[in-house]
Amino acid sequence: MHRHPDTTADFVTMRALALMLVRGSVNGTVTPYGTVLLIEAGLAPALLGPLAAAAAIMTLLTAPTWGRLGDRYGRRRMLVIAFLVAAPVAAAHATGLVPVIAVAYVLFAAVSSAFIPLTDSLILGRLRGDRARFAQVRVGASSAYMVMVVMIGALVSTTVLGWATPGILGAVACVVAAVVVMARLRGELISGTGIAVRGGTGLVAGIAAGVRRNRWFLVGLAMVFCGSNAPTIFTGPRVAEVGGSGWDIGLAIAAGTLVELPAFLVLPWLLRAFGGRRVFLTGGVLLGVAGLTSALAPTPGLLIAARLLFGAGYAWVVLPSLAAISAAAAPDEHAASAALHFATQAGGSLLVALAGLPLVAVTGSVAAVLAVAAITAPIGAVIGLRAWPRAAGAAAGTPAGRTA
Repeated sequence: MHRHPDTTADFVTMRALALMLVRGSVNGTVTPYGTVLLIEAGLAPALLGPLAAAAAIMTLLTAPTWGRLGDRYGRRRMLVIAFLVAAPVAAAHATGLVPVIAVAYVLFAAVSSAFIPLTDSLILGRLRGDRARFAQVRVGASSAYMVMVVMIGALVSTTVLGWATPGILGAVACVVAAVVVMARLRGELISGTGIAVRGGTGLVAGIAAGVRRNRWFLVGLAMVFCGSNAPTIFTGPRVAEVGGSGWDIGLAIAAGTLVELPAFLVLPWLLRAFGGRRVFLTGGVLLGVAGLTSALAPTPGLLIAARLLFGAGYAWVVLPSLAAISAAAAPDEHAASAALHFATQAGGSLLVALAGLPLVAVTGSVAAVLAVAAITAPIGAVIGLRAWPRAAGAAAGTPAGRTA
């Protein structure tokens, strides 16, 4: 029976949305609560910085590896393995033991670095590089993340599980995600869909080649992600500095995620009207304005407004840059390219952590970190723009090739 092309496209889009929903649910469990769990278990706050840096380094190292393995052995297959390995690691967060949670915190960063690049590359491939449809399904990940974070917060306060909730729900979510991905795994292995061309360069050589080919684009992108990661890390302390309450901190953190949703939804129109390069540059400028506003804001209300700008800036930076680096990749490097993109975000977090701690120690305020990050974001956007990846083997104007 012949299926109408529009029906087929809608079916693929719905499956992609389902994958984004399970990814967002998993990422909304132990990751946002990791540092809180460590402090609740009795870790000294001074040790959070080194642990966060260790997790960022682990992500930086493992994300490209997951990408290359996905290109070689199948993205769904590696996703199933990653989710199944992540389940017991997530469960370890429920033990309440500092050494166990600390090790699990770093290990989860290593395993979860597979989730975003492998799902992004798999979905972009299934959608044939269509950035507009990808933006629509990407909303699912942010929505599920936000719902899971809020639900866990409520369960921690109202059930006997308490702070064991993130670990328990994280393990369950990982198993559910593995089952969802596994449902399509057998057909993929038989048909070869989602499994890239075999052979090519080796694991380390392939990662090195990808870095060399996109080095200036990745440098610019790392600077942009410094501008997005600094507000993520330091918004809570900054709200407290200007006299905000715990409620104000929660509102400020939630504001960015809330704006991501409509920002992703309007992306298809923006991409058609202005092209990926201009949207990317606008996102970098918005991150700069958001960081500078956060550094200078005298009240919690203005900081919350800055987070609204941040949410839009992040959405308009992350998708055009991901689509560009993926469109420029060879058939056997799609997941590796998405992984390099994700690792660059981790690199931005690491740079902010390494530079931020001395700045806070010298100035006595996190405002200096936010101000410096505000400067790096638009400069990085300009560098990334000048080194924008060229689409490989795609004609200008096609969904995969039109990165202008």
